Amino acid sequence: MNRVVITGIGILSPFGVGKNILIENLITGKVGLHYKESLKAIVGCIPEGSALGQLDLSAWSKGERRQMSRGSLLALIAAEEAIKDSGLDETYMEETGVDIGMGIADLELIAESANFIRDGKSHKVTPYFVPRILTNMPAGHVSIRYGMRGANLSSCTACATGLHAVGDAATFIAMGRAKKMLAGAVEGCVNPIALTGFQRLRALSSSGSRPFDRTRDGFILSEGAALLLLETLEDAQKRNAHIYAEIAGYGVAGDAFHLTQPAEDGIGGLLSMQRCLIDAHVNASEVTYVNAHATSTQAGDRAEARAIAKLIPGVAVSSIKGHIGHTLGAAGAIEVAATAMCIDRRIIVGNANLNETDIVENIDILKTSVDWKGRRVALVNSFGFGGPHATLCLSELNA
Repeated sequence: MNRVVITGIGILSPFGVGKNILIENLITGKVGLHYKESLKAIVGCIPEGSALGQLDLSAWSKGERRQMSRGSLLALIAAEEAIKDSGLDETYMEETGVDIGMGIADLELIAESANFIRDGKSHKVTPYFVPRILTNMPAGHVSIRYGMRGANLSSCTACATGLHAVGDAATFIAMGRAKKMLAGAVEGCVNPIALTGFQRLRALSSSGSRPFDRTRDGFILSEGAALLLLETLEDAQKRNAHIYAEIAGYGVAGDAFHLTQPAEDGIGGLLSMQRCLIDAHVNASEVTYVNAHATSTQAGDRAEARAIAKLIPGVAVSSIKGHIGHTLGAAGAIEVAATAMCIDRRIIVGNANLNETDIVENIDILKTSVDWKGRRVALVNSFGFGGPHATLCLSELNA
């Protein structure tokens, strides 16, 4: 089996465009969520404009933007940063594959097109309707733009999408089916339709995202993207690439419980973490940090805390959703990228908006960032509607 490492990262988040903007704001405990008057809600939107760190839509022609969903646009921007960060040039593209997921299709385009058809104006439906609503199109656009002729894959497992994409891509490399993969996920659905849908589920908070806090009452809807360049350790060392972290293991499970609620005992998360540690050949006692899925719901945060405490009592735990909200399908990829950068910088980020917790389980829920002492071994959790649970084990590189 090949060892798999992360050598490039590209991110868009509510803090802005770029991986450094994200990690620096996480470390200092900033929050990137704001009230948007047009939506009458607190949301996490990527700041737009021409300034450094902003999403500059003017850099894309109207023709280009007509062909793609917002998710595909975010994927292309994240891909550019990840490839540049990795140091790969065009000579490596043919052997590089993609696994880029997206949780939700272009809802506004679907609604607009349905209205055209209802009103007898089907000729106004864009010829790019089908390509724009397919959730594999971010992967397609990136593959075509960069001439990547390796595996062309896409995951769609609700809020576990991003972690599944990274984990599946890492497995491909570990098994020798790919040399390099650009993997992750995107989400660009901060719009009235998505907001209304989640509001009807009573999943959203109207005041803020507060993972593990006693007053948590739902998540904040956000958009974002993260793509990671994965390759074999051997290839990375041959080209003297900077290595953020090693992907040591991957575990998946389903809790077979409910469409939108987790099992109270956290069995899905417990199984995915246990299977991940087995795959990584790592003992639970060696794990020094868990990046929790924790979306700031009463039931979800409590169930995950129970699972973590049962497996790794006393471990440091935080969720970055207090900082950036819930980016749905992109969440797992962003959190893997953030954890890899934390390993690289020897620091663990805290939980934003955590004043007082009601979690009684034996885990160390961090309020602020702390130095990462000891061996840097982390688990990253992502769970989704319908029951998918996934865990990735990241570690500092050992010889």
